[in-house]
Amino acid sequence: MQVTSQLDVVDTWTCFEEIHSRYDPTVPLLEKEVKLEDAAIQYLRSSQLSAGGLFIIDTEMVFNEPAQDMFEVSGESITLAFYLTGHTTASDLHLEQHTLQRPNLQHISYTSHFKSEISMHAGTPYHYFLIVLSKDFYFRLVHQQSPLHEEFAARVLQGSHSRLSSEPMEITAEMKWVIHDIRNCQRSAPLKRLYIEAKIAELLVLQLEQWQQKLQPRHNMLRGDDEERIAAARAILENSFANPPTIQELARLVYLNEHKLKQGFKACCNHTVHGYVVWLRMQKARQLLKQPQRNIGDIAFEVGYKNSAHFTAAFKKHFGFLPSDIKA
Repeated sequence: MQVTSQLDVVDTWTCFEEIHSRYDPTVPLLEKEVKLEDAAIQYLRSSQLSAGGLFIIDTEMVFNEPAQDMFEVSGESITLAFYLTGHTTASDLHLEQHTLQRPNLQHISYTSHFKSEISMHAGTPYHYFLIVLSKDFYFRLVHQQSPLHEEFAARVLQGSHSRLSSEPMEITAEMKWVIHDIRNCQRSAPLKRLYIEAKIAELLVLQLEQWQQKLQPRHNMLRGDDEERIAAARAILENSFANPPTIQELARLVYLNEHKLKQGFKACCNHTVHGYVVWLRMQKARQLLKQPQRNIGDIAFEVGYKNSAHFTAAFKKHFGFLPSDIKA
């Protein structure tokens, strides 16, 4: 399996890696960071991890002029793709298909040979996070006969280019936290490889879980673009959980009545609006508590609580232990 990425605005590779298709836990995790400087590039950083049957590429970039990225994976692979920021046009040169990619979308795909030309605009920040797995690695995580992905697994075994879902799905807050954990892992080898593989499995669980929920009939009260409005409400909460809008304000922002917002949010997100705000606050608090220089009072204020007592009570109710247990 070979993974390559080359930009048309510079005469160099962003990525050129040969990955063994067989899963081998004894192969050490190799790390690489690529930074490109050029008049056409405002910023480009690509962090890459590779091992037997596994390749992760985490790339952030901004261009001073329009650019195209020729991205290719030779050999059978299953890709967990997360497009975090930036609108792009992607042309699949193998299938002769053209798609518009918008931010905050993810999908799982299989291909025996993938070659894509991705067009990007000047001045727009782009960030994608890809986990490329060999077929051997993927089926070690999810058995080929698992009911979680029966149709997808059958197409993989037939060698047919396929996606788990016909349409990309939203990147949830839970997925973003797992991606954050992978990107910021400070463990040394071989613990880092074990940790990364566990996080890949966690991401896969979240993606398959979302897919299973998508297959279930939606609440019959949702009509037309209601699901898009619910997704917009969720995005607003993710960006303002420390000081969120009221239900009434949120309903006005996404053009839904309050009843439909509350019922639809529960149906689509498996949380009440308030429960989702609490969940977001607790995940951010968990992250901040790992920073030794931060005190509990400051963290409480940052995640939206008026004092540390309210925060401590909410944290204990959510996790079952005190925030001081982490700081100790």
